[in-house]
Amino acid sequence: MREKSERTGEVRCLACFERFRVPKGMEKMACPNCGGEWYISWSGPLAKIRKPVWESWERREALEMQQNNEP
Repeated sequence: MREKSERTGEVRCLACFERFRVPKGMEKMACPNCGGEWYISWSGPLAKIRKPVWESWERREALEMQQNNEP
């Protein structure tokens, strides 16, 4: 496991649990692995996921429902 100092600027996606790096100062970012979009807060160099961007989750769910209902 990497040291905490090596993970500065990284967060763990709360949907798929993969870590990804957030560019300094970004307030919103999507996980490159699953596409879940998150609001980001900063405490110095440390990034933290605050909450999901619900609009993007609702869009994803609607698309998945459409795809599942197609013959």
